[in-house]
Amino acid sequence: MAEEIEIRRAPKILPFMLTFAGLGMLIAVVFLLFTPADAQLPENFFGLTLIAFGSLGLGVGAVFAIAYDLISARRAKRALANRVSE
Repeated sequence: MAEEIEIRRAPKILPFMLTFAGLGMLIAVVFLLFTPADAQLPENFFGLTLIAFGSLGLGVGAVFAIAYDLISARRAKRALANRVSE
């Protein structure tokens, strides 16, 4: 007996989140490199900036993955499949 199934490729959310968190940290490093040398910054400025941009990237990655999942759900195809029991 054939039943209708849905075929689609769902993205994994964790790789998106980690990639965007890494990009956020890279942006924090670039941001630190372009700050003037004579700027009066606290000692923990780099760590706080790294955490802020990394967590922002993590959130953006999660939103991007969820949006991509919604788009892929619309492109899902339907097929007929037979259940096999052994």
